[in-house]
Amino acid sequence: MSIFTKTVVIFFMFTSTLAFAKTETNIAKPNAKITKNITAKMKVLNLQISSMKNSVIKGLYQVQTNQGVFYVSADGNYLINGSIYDLNNNMRNVTEKSLDAWRLKKLKSFEPDMIIYKAKNQKHVITVFTDTSCAYCKKLHSQISDYNKLGITVRYLAFPRSGINSPTYDTMVSIWCAKDRKLAMNNSKKGKSVVSKTCKNTVKEQYELGVSFGVRGTPAIILDDGSMKAGYLPPENLLTVIQQSKKAK
Repeated sequence: MSIFTKTVVIFFMFTSTLAFAKTETNIAKPNAKITKNITAKMKVLNLQISSMKNSVIKGLYQVQTNQGVFYVSADGNYLINGSIYDLNNNMRNVTEKSLDAWRLKKLKSFEPDMIIYKAKNQKHVITVFTDTSCAYCKKLHSQISDYNKLGITVRYLAFPRSGINSPTYDTMVSIWCAKDRKLAMNNSKKGKSVVSKTCKNTVKEQYELGVSFGVRGTPAIILDDGSMKAGYLPPENLLTVIQQSKKAK
């Protein structure tokens, strides 16, 4: 169950936040006392903090949690859910951009668990959070060879949209426990049955990683610069997005 169905938190604070930011001339970096205070309050909401730093708006901390990014006031009394946009830089999503390097670092430790479809002439590497029951995930998978021909290597991580207590989760565990993971994935994407198996696996951790990244649906694509694109993109379109993302760096 989401934290949003367990507790009532007022998020519509844009005006008051701006007023606070204007009057606040300085904000201390999150020290042990501040971190402890905010951690305790967010724990009530089942939010586990992995990092906390000053945000681009004075008076607000950017807090990375197991359920994505939030902003918290310096006194720890107010929590904001949403993205910050730079009005002076073509509505650049500051929140999203701040996560690029962090995502790449987190993905590194999951590389041994990825199901990889490598391009012979590899130019780009994307990581896709996928679901075996997702129509657009199946569409993306049916074009794997087309992505590969464009030099795009596709790496899969599991993201059962219905959660870890669902038939899809069990199917994805069976795929990750299969002797031939790629064959099991191929069969599943084609609507064929997958032999039920269990083993030591990280499907739950993969799902939790996606949630912390801000994944809310599938497919969710992490580009090789760490930026995330939600939804299916045809091969040629994806290549264009990747190239544009690199130019924007």
